[in-house]
Amino acid sequence: MKMRFKKSIIALGLFVGLSTSCNKFLDVVPDNAPVLDQAFAMRTMAERYLVTCYSQLPQSFSMTNNPGWLSGDEFWLNSESTYSGYFNWRIALGNQNGDNPLLNAWDGNNGATNLWVGITNCNTFLDNIMSVPDMTDEEKQMWISEVKFLKAYHHFLLMKQYGPVPIRDKNIPIYDSPGSSQLPRNSVDECFNYVIGMIDESIPNLMDDVTAVNSETGRITKIVAKAMKAEILVYAASPLFNGNVGTEASIKNSDGKELFNHTYSAEKWQLAAKACKEAIDFATEHGKKLHTWTPTGGFTPQASTQFQMNIREAYNENTDNPEVLWLDTKSTANGTIQGYFMLPRYTANATSGTLLGFMSATINIVEKFYSNNGVPIEEDITYPYTSRFDLITVPNTDAYKYDLVAGKQTARMNLNRENRFYGTLMFDAGRVFMLQAGSDANAYNIDLKYSGSSGKVDPTRFNWTGYASKKHYNYRSTVGASNAYTARVFGHPIMRLANLYLYYAEALNEANGPSAEAYSYIDAVRMRSGLKGVVESWQNYSSAPNKPATKDGLREIIKRERTNEFALEGVRFWDLRRWKDAVKELNNPILGWDINQSSEGSYYRTTLLYTRSFMDRDYFWPLSLNERRRNPNLVQSAGW
Repeated sequence: MKMRFKKSIIALGLFVGLSTSCNKFLDVVPDNAPVLDQAFAMRTMAERYLVTCYSQLPQSFSMTNNPGWLSGDEFWLNSESTYSGYFNWRIALGNQNGDNPLLNAWDGNNGATNLWVGITNCNTFLDNIMSVPDMTDEEKQMWISEVKFLKAYHHFLLMKQYGPVPIRDKNIPIYDSPGSSQLPRNSVDECFNYVIGMIDESIPNLMDDVTAVNSETGRITKIVAKAMKAEILVYAASPLFNGNVGTEASIKNSDGKELFNHTYSAEKWQLAAKACKEAIDFATEHGKKLHTWTPTGGFTPQASTQFQMNIREAYNENTDNPEVLWLDTKSTANGTIQGYFMLPRYTANATSGTLLGFMSATINIVEKFYSNNGVPIEEDITYPYTSRFDLITVPNTDAYKYDLVAGKQTARMNLNRENRFYGTLMFDAGRVFMLQAGSDANAYNIDLKYSGSSGKVDPTRFNWTGYASKKHYNYRSTVGASNAYTARVFGHPIMRLANLYLYYAEALNEANGPSAEAYSYIDAVRMRSGLKGVVESWQNYSSAPNKPATKDGLREIIKRERTNEFALEGVRFWDLRRWKDAVKELNNPILGWDINQSSEGSYYRTTLLYTRSFMDRDYFWPLSLNERRRNPNLVQSAGW
């Protein structure tokens, strides 16, 4: 059925106007029965409340609030005083605390959206929608299904941060006794069962996919619900939640109830694999596939440019991108956001004050990318790993000229890397292709040294590591003669098909070990970036040629594939937690080049930027002191 969702959080172009109307609506709907009667007195008002149910979803492109951007080890900033409002980076600096937590989604404090408010809004909608007179039952059931999914998803988002949480299936009337609202935590298994059950209830009455792209993109569809169900079941099967016997899983309610099941269940991986396959098949049936770039501008690109643009556009192009399964249209990468990542003066005209480039990618993530042989650089028997930091002059050959500046000196590790490396990262002596350049042969040369065109100029906001992201600005964005930066705006893909492919491979391997089917889904993602299959690549180039043939080895490969494919997209932060790898990975020192130097010999010295500390307790957020006072039945997260 064609829907009239005119005031939605959906259309990118209507976001600003919607924010205003939605806020006004929230301002005039206090929590009392007479006004709620008005809110559901007709379809147009109920539609506004439906928008309210979407409104508490976190904003992906909030640079200060999204923990995926700066709370891990992919990005780093240069000054705690300059970026004091970046709550996510303060977590990376070790400033999380148990009294007034950072990014506190439970209370809605310190930069976070209050997820319980979102759940309350959903319950209110579900309690009242059937009373709307000028709607068909079919339309009501579809809206109910969207809101059931949203309620389940809000619970899941809380679980990602806090582990076991209370299940709030119904709102508690204001006239009930105070004790009725003081709910204890439910167990992890109870929470996951509730979330999956609610999503299963929602799926039958959802539309398969959006039909009106300009007005419906971002709404919950069957494609979205099936994909997110798959992700949630992958989380349920992962080590953080499945058979966890660590300190972070030791909490019990005051009555002694265990909140984590300490017995590992292989069946959870089987359920996850089944859900992933169902989601992939359904998405494929509806035209979803891995995105590939279509060149514009009348030139024939190099094969490497094609592969690199495939990965860039898979993330930052929304138009005709069949890979995106769920797009966040609430917050978008506008010119300001893109300018946080884009290096200033990457071309002579690019002196706009919008281009600051202070979101700096760490050497920690740079080293994760494969060699051009498709295996880790520390495993590649042809790669000079021990001398990766040494200076080398870029050869003037066709093999390098589209990615590196011939004749310039750079670190050896910037040569002979996979296309995802060059499609994701911008760096000194590297090149960046923009449509405005005319062709890939005319890509812009980057000089990030202190005296270089893109080097440190602004005293407070500048690139701090020597590496920047190519993913976070669209190649069609332009700089005019007046230095005005015109951005091609895009939304953040909450879920793209490549993510499901690698989830499925992971679930298959964990459930049954290596298989041809698992290889095929990994290889599909690799080949989109110009790499050979895992078995062939490891046999030919790895010091551990049999790694793909063992469950442990393939697990390690899948983790590395996810790191490289979704680098700088905010995925790694959560993956490290569900895998329980954060203690290992997030205690490594943060490294960059010495950006205060002008000569190559001094610039290319690894510089210690920060020594991180991550403990077992950091896998889950603490509950605030105020919340524990309000609800004495809530036990604090372990270690806090």
